[in-house]
Amino acid sequence: MVPPTFDRYYRYDELREHLLAYAAAYPQLVQCQTIGQSHEGREIWLVSVTNQATGLAGDKPSLWVDGNIHSIEVAASTAALYLIHTLVTEYGQDPEITRCLDTRAFYICPRLNPDGAEWALGDRPRFVRSGTRLYPDPDPLPAGLIPQDMDGDGRVLFMRIPDPQGHWQAYPADPRLMVPREPTATGGDYYRLLPEGEILNYDGLLIPRRPVPEGLDFNRNFPAAWRSQSEQPGAGPYPTSEPEVRAAVDFIAQARNVTAAISFHTMSGVLLRPHSYKADEAMPPGDLRIYKILGEKGEAITGYPAVSVYHDFRTAGYDHVTGACDDWAYEEQGLFSWTVELWSPMQQVGIEGYHFLEWFDQHPLTDDLRLLAWSDDHLQGQGYIDWYPFDHPQLGPVELGGWNRFYCWHNARGGGGGGGGGGGGGGGG
Repeated sequence: MVPPTFDRYYRYDELREHLLAYAAAYPQLVQCQTIGQSHEGREIWLVSVTNQATGLAGDKPSLWVDGNIHSIEVAASTAALYLIHTLVTEYGQDPEITRCLDTRAFYICPRLNPDGAEWALGDRPRFVRSGTRLYPDPDPLPAGLIPQDMDGDGRVLFMRIPDPQGHWQAYPADPRLMVPREPTATGGDYYRLLPEGEILNYDGLLIPRRPVPEGLDFNRNFPAAWRSQSEQPGAGPYPTSEPEVRAAVDFIAQARNVTAAISFHTMSGVLLRPHSYKADEAMPPGDLRIYKILGEKGEAITGYPAVSVYHDFRTAGYDHVTGACDDWAYEEQGLFSWTVELWSPMQQVGIEGYHFLEWFDQHPLTDDLRLLAWSDDHLQGQGYIDWYPFDHPQLGPVELGGWNRFYCWHNARGGGGGGGGGGGGGGGG
């Protein structure tokens, strides 16, 4: 077989062909199956990896691994694909991998959310949190900004619009970088910053805030302390209402031999463990002790800190998250489960001691300058995009540019298409 390259992100058909190619090239180790269909009708593929000469996957203790439950986090599916590649190519060479496949099994679902990922990787990408169906309102607001690629370059960046009342100004030492305008500043060049996109039913004056019509979050739809939309945005109408989530839940619950679970996400560079909605004191002491031992080993291997979601991965004033996959796997299935948030630009430039989520709301200018220098040195002009003119069909002359967030924030630098607006990005979770 021709192995995949890991310098780009694969669309659905390509990813499926790579999975089937592994099964054809390593029939004694790999089996492929589908475990359900997405909202748009795409098959959800699962790869079982074990040495079948020593027993079938279903007869061995197994590890469940999934990736890309959130649409734009395509590096997670690449990590899962690389795990498959490593297991099959190192079997018989690496003694630990050989022992694992002789005595255990891996169930790997590289792309649990094929619809959202296909939107993100499209020629003219659209970015949603998870699913592509309208939710919670089947009739979304008729007016407002829809972030999307306007100039056909496969990226969704920022629009910079001159405005004497604008809240942003260029940083004098490097005019590419936009910084907040001081409250008392006058007499300079000021701008509005908006995501690149189309303004639905634009009246020539107002650009209303418009919630993303596809408001589902699959990682709030699992049957673990589930709460409705009014309390937990994105939760869906009921637990496992979404076919992608139901496929994972049904497989794990029916397999009976899954003993642990890992979900690959991006981006924060952190190992997350339950609970998401209650303190460590509520966890049985023996379980907490094992989680901390596992966390120490994970830290040694990855360099990522291992933390509790409830204690260390939520913003001030936000109560808690419910309906998460790792909480369901731990509480309802008895699995030691982790969410691995891959990749962090802040870690790449040596920023330390920051809060994983609150950094995006407030951080020192020196952090932005370090990140911009890193982009210049390592991203071949594809990280922070210098501003360039564009004739917007509704707004007239604007400039497009800023961080290509999809390329270097939500995902490590790769060859995949897609972009992203703004100067940062939120964590997965």
